[in-house]
Amino acid sequence: MTTRKYHRTNRRRWGSMPNRMLLIAPAALAEQMEMRGWSNRRLAKYAECAPGTIDNLMNGRTKGVNNPRTAELICEAMGLPMSLVFAPEKSTAVCQTGMHSKTAA
Repeated sequence: MTTRKYHRTNRRRWGSMPNRMLLIAPAALAEQMEMRGWSNRRLAKYAECAPGTIDNLMNGRTKGVNNPRTAELICEAMGLPMSLVFAPEKSTAVCQTGMHSKTAA
């Protein structure tokens, strides 16, 4: 009998993932970046994310970031309060509480 070895990953399960943070004030972020003379690449380096993440946020190709820490670092770099720039995404999954219809056989 052969023992199966399962592949271990560092990937988190969906249930334990933190909330996605949505960018709610892209204009405020763009204005602060312009005032400070920061490029997308420089902000990405500070926020410890890929430059494409910031590019996509600024160009509207994506509406938020998956890691709340990235959102915190972006706000910290620009000196903006987190609640002004980002908001947690509300889950679209609806939990049903046993309201299943029973049909007679």
